[in-house]
Amino acid sequence: MKYLSLIKRRRDFSAEAFRNYYENQHVPLALSFFPPQLYRRNYPVPDVELAVDCLCEFAYPDGFDIEAAMGTTAGPALAEDEGNFIERDSTRTAQATLLCGEPAPSRSLARREFWLIPHGDAESESLQKAFQGLPVAIRDGACLEALQPFWCDDFPYAALLSLEAVSTGPLPAKFAALGAVRVRVDSCASQHG
Repeated sequence: MKYLSLIKRRRDFSAEAFRNYYENQHVPLALSFFPPQLYRRNYPVPDVELAVDCLCEFAYPDGFDIEAAMGTTAGPALAEDEGNFIERDSTRTAQATLLCGEPAPSRSLARREFWLIPHGDAESESLQKAFQGLPVAIRDGACLEALQPFWCDDFPYAALLSLEAVSTGPLPAKFAALGAVRVRVDSCASQHG
């Protein structure tokens, strides 16, 4: 099962200090407990105005009980460390369900692009039609996922379109009509066996 967390840095951290702490302190700690199949931190590029500092993707095999795992000594240790650099009360997490496309293999470092689709007219059928209407050059490297709140009461987006490369030009009309927000990110993935 895949998840997406929207994470804000503590106000006393610069974007650079936040990323440095996350990558060099928190990631090794998290990986020491129960390494996910996918663990990718996506940092919005500086010219992007978004109310979060990291969009974190993580996935575990079907049947992995993340809530039970967080009930072990890992939960308090991770929470304590998160408090060192994250505004924990602002974190929002969603469970992601694949609608269209194929998730691409993680690359250690990459510039990627997300289209975050807010709630509203973002029904599964309209999202799938919008995806199928994408130019082949975009669609071939894209993955569309529905997002449902997890560990929180609300999540600001209904869906996520992930592109493994940065697109050019305006958003396609159907995604613009859905209110999609384009976010370019620097992606750091942890590789696992």
